[in-house]
Amino acid sequence: MARVDTRLRALSTVEHSTSADISRHLIDAGGKRLRPLLVLASAEAAGSGAPFPDAVIEAAVCVEYLHLATLYHDDVLDSAPVRRGVPSVRQLWGNQRAVLGGDLLLTHAFEVAAGLGPEEVLRVSGTLGELCVGQIDESTGLFDQGRSAEEYWACVSGKTASLLATSCWLGARAAGATAAVGAALAEFGSALGDAFQLVDDILDLCATEELIGKSPGGDLRQGVYTLPVLFALQEDPGLSALLVPGIDADGVRKATERIGATGAYRRSLAIALERVRTARQLLSEPTLSRSGVSRLDAVVGKVVASLRESGVLDHVGDTPEGLEGAA
Repeated sequence: MARVDTRLRALSTVEHSTSADISRHLIDAGGKRLRPLLVLASAEAAGSGAPFPDAVIEAAVCVEYLHLATLYHDDVLDSAPVRRGVPSVRQLWGNQRAVLGGDLLLTHAFEVAAGLGPEEVLRVSGTLGELCVGQIDESTGLFDQGRSAEEYWACVSGKTASLLATSCWLGARAAGATAAVGAALAEFGSALGDAFQLVDDILDLCATEELIGKSPGGDLRQGVYTLPVLFALQEDPGLSALLVPGIDADGVRKATERIGATGAYRRSLAIALERVRTARQLLSEPTLSRSGVSRLDAVVGKVVASLRESGVLDHVGDTPEGLEGAA
């Protein structure tokens, strides 16, 4: 990962000082580097090993730039003051430069993709389109208490799972894997993306700012009603009176308590664990290297570990079936 970070910073130092500062802001803030990690682990699973070929490193850089660009834009859309535990780009430099900074990171992503090949450019372009469609669909349904689970999952597929799938595909491709192996790893990434997003949505309602690096309850304030909220509305119609534009901190606290009382967190956790099991089953492809599979499985384990560390289990009573052996 050190080579990935070095390359990320190198490409972001070619601009003038303010542009470079904006470009590097979240790179320097750290983060999980989940998508680059998936590229490296998928490349290893497909038969490549350390030291990785330059193409694998470039693929990892590409997906991280693409992800960072979406964070810059998301923070403008959400008026977010904090990202990764530090002031967001929009908080420091304003919305206009945050949008332009995100655009600049996109140019880096496509510059790197162009060096990988035409198929990679098409894949990255298609993924960016899916990200945009997922975000548009989500913004179209703000404050919609009649939102369906199917609509929720369609947004998850676009805005989260698509990039995780592409990260795995790019890693396999850079390692010279067959089309079948690339497809299997992409499917793994998609299932992992489903689990990852649902866990993130649960944590947004239950966890602390210290754990998630942003103010909890953000989805409720923005009118994004995620799966736990949709489940809770089915069981407690009176909850709808709290879910209004302009909901304050006390309203968020009351809403999250009522959501927990319906069993929605437990129900959502069970679905997240089902997606985790699906992801792990997809790693049984016999041609994958065991060391690479172990690295991918460790990524899955981190998603489960975030649930243990968050205090979410305090809100669900008995541990959901399967969590004990899921990490």
